[in-house]
Amino acid sequence: MLKKVAAVALAAGAVLAVRKRTAAKGDQDLWAEATSGPDAVRTTQR
Repeated sequence: MLKKVAAVALAAGAVLAVRKRTAAKGDQDLWAEATSGPDAVRTTQR
């Protein structure tokens, strides 16, 4: 029984890690899109 609980916890941890990595990648893509091009947001003060 304990082995099953440990396996489920390990699987859940792996799923959360993958979801977190995917979300971070999406955030990076959005940031790159927002900060490049002619309509980009300014990231420094002039």
